[in-house]
Amino acid sequence: MIESLIAYFTGLSVFGKLAIVLNISIFIIAGFLFKHVVPSGSDELNTKRARLLRLMNIFLLSIYLFDWLWNYVINDYGQREFLKQVSQTGLVFLLGYLLTQFGHSWTIKKYGKQRTIDGKDTKTRTYQSEMGFIIITLITIAVSLLLIINIWQVTSWLQATGVIGGILVILFGTKEAWAHDAVSGLIMLHQGQISPGVVCRIPSMDILAVIKRMSLTETTFHHLIQKHSIIVANSKLRAVPVEILNKTDANYWNDYVEFNIGYDTPSEQVEAYIQAVWQKACEMEKQLDPEKTPRLVLVNPGDHAIQWRMNYRVESVYRIVQARFAINRAAYDLQTEHGLSLATPLTHQAIQ
Repeated sequence: MIESLIAYFTGLSVFGKLAIVLNISIFIIAGFLFKHVVPSGSDELNTKRARLLRLMNIFLLSIYLFDWLWNYVINDYGQREFLKQVSQTGLVFLLGYLLTQFGHSWTIKKYGKQRTIDGKDTKTRTYQSEMGFIIITLITIAVSLLLIINIWQVTSWLQATGVIGGILVILFGTKEAWAHDAVSGLIMLHQGQISPGVVCRIPSMDILAVIKRMSLTETTFHHLIQKHSIIVANSKLRAVPVEILNKTDANYWNDYVEFNIGYDTPSEQVEAYIQAVWQKACEMEKQLDPEKTPRLVLVNPGDHAIQWRMNYRVESVYRIVQARFAINRAAYDLQTEHGLSLATPLTHQAIQ
């Protein structure tokens, strides 16, 4: 059997030998290729892309395996031209897939923007990189179609009523499923305010998260508290109000918390209490700098209590929620020690 395989391989054309060697080589290095050469920024996506590429390799190799079994082991027909054409077509799809992946990686490296996302430096997609990817994809599709037409000698495909015309009709008929998201993605990337690394609050979707990844059709968020992924279609994202918390490249974030304290507590006592709360909160949360003194403002002298606002700075926008939790906990723990209460004072009672 080994001798038969060797004889079959040596009898192949130069293209056949090259196709087998290329498929085996790509099958072996697929994992390394998508992890280090053209990474996507997501380990899960890299694994899926490597798995898809290996499936394509297995399919193409199985064509030659079937040809060997049917035409050399079971029968003695020799290599069939039909299987050769199928193999050539599969190789065109394989090379086209690799070209688009390498092209997309190149456009991101060339035109992408360097950002820090959750403490990690990465190149993110921009309007220019996605437009470059679209151009590369269109060129790849056009060249692949011409190669396939040449392989099968079916010039009728170039006619308006042929296969290409049918493909265009299908694309036009399904535009509602993909066109809105793709156009919305390009518009948001062109505007530049919604992009990877930006922390957003979307009240209608109950989202407070950092944008992890943007594609032409969808945006992936990373929740600041629960750390899970949230995927939103780009057309849906453009239809709702989005609060952009760090539209500049500054990593820090200015925030505030409010406390209701009774009228019987003088302002000097409140100021001392807020300073103590700040120092304890800084011990609990490393993204609060004790050297950055918070600012205390009297916001509203209400009917039942005075509303005080504590303005402070968080050194990392990705820790704004954790910082607020730390301040609330410190305020709760220190109220008795400083002789005040955060509970709304009782200003009236029923007389029996």
